[in-house]
Amino acid sequence: MNNNTIKTWIMAGGLAISIFAGAASAQIIGGDVEVDGSSQDVVFLGGEMEIRGQIDGDIKGVAGSVRVDANVTGSVQLFGGELEVQGAVGHDLDLAGGEVRSSANVAGDANFAGGETSVSGSVGGMLNAASGHVRIESQVGGDAKLAGGYIETGDDSRFAGTAEIVGGEVFLGGQFVGPVGIEGGEISLSGVFLGDVEILAEEVYVLDGTQVTGELRIRSPHEPVIADDTSFGGYDYEERAFNFGAKDWEHIDFDLDAPTGIFGLFIPGAVFLMAAITLLLAPSGVASVVSRFRSSPVVGGFLGFIGFALSPIVLIILTILLAITVVGILLIPIMWLIFWPFMLLCMAFGAIAIGDMAFNRKPDEKTLDLGMRLLSTFAVVAVFAAFGAVGGLGFVIGFILLFVGLGSWLMALGRRREPETPIPAPGLG
Repeated sequence: MNNNTIKTWIMAGGLAISIFAGAASAQIIGGDVEVDGSSQDVVFLGGEMEIRGQIDGDIKGVAGSVRVDANVTGSVQLFGGELEVQGAVGHDLDLAGGEVRSSANVAGDANFAGGETSVSGSVGGMLNAASGHVRIESQVGGDAKLAGGYIETGDDSRFAGTAEIVGGEVFLGGQFVGPVGIEGGEISLSGVFLGDVEILAEEVYVLDGTQVTGELRIRSPHEPVIADDTSFGGYDYEERAFNFGAKDWEHIDFDLDAPTGIFGLFIPGAVFLMAAITLLLAPSGVASVVSRFRSSPVVGGFLGFIGFALSPIVLIILTILLAITVVGILLIPIMWLIFWPFMLLCMAFGAIAIGDMAFNRKPDEKTLDLGMRLLSTFAVVAVFAAFGAVGGLGFVIGFILLFVGLGSWLMALGRRREPETPIPAPGLG
């Protein structure tokens, strides 16, 4: 990939890590909490949060579900399963979660990372968004960097600065004042572009009504499909081989060799043991995680990657929050000790979810019983162990299980689980 593409993807994977980099003082720790106005910062750790009214300060928090409908004079920084922000934000807005929705008018910069992101409010500064699905219907005053599996900008959107976009499938409507750079699998243009547009893609479609005041430069292995009702200040097409997401992979040296004994025995065994215990003790919770993975498998893995990247920052933030009280100080070493078992638990969730996907082909008609859950999970873990004996493939499979399990668990946070047929108690499978 070119330098701009690498820079964009580094931003996509790392923009969420900066969300909680600043220290904060805890004000609220609880399960379901409502805040109606505050004359100071609102800082919280909870299950479900609802904040409304006038907030004279910042909002910062970690929760399963957060809904903000408030006039906030400061900044908003949130991490959770489901996030929704309305109203007005006086400074910056930073959101990272499973489902992220913002219709707030943001005076400063806005950064979003998650499984699904929808932005419809105005953004005075820069807009950065990295998600499995990105939908933008905003007035953006600064530059924009967008990355995701599917990216769409609506007809009412307007981007005043430079736009850099990387996605599997990209549909651009609205108005772009500055230059636009796009790289992806399938690109469709349908808006008004007042600057130059440069595209590197597998397929390019220029739809009716598209206007490019500057020069449209396209690099693609396939001739672009251009509708009749279009206009360009200049046009340049060059046939160029391009495989989105895999270009120049042959030049990358993967040094992932690891002791086969670790992946061949201990870690797979620990993952299966954790999965078995979880299936016995919390079958309904497992069913919720599996259901979320089946509904959005790609999003779950993507969110898990983001969550894993954020985990060191979250640990530091939780340490700061717990250090405020005497009881909390005693819990800090316990929290750090359980981090690695929690990672194993997420791998167990991933193995259960993938096993369910492979063995339960008709999820609407039946739910796997305990015996089949254990069997399907064992099959996935056995594959994990087998690949662990082949160079560094154990690392790859292990991280896939971790990302799938962590992302599916995050999506299940704060969500009301739809009724499911319970998993039978231990007995005949």
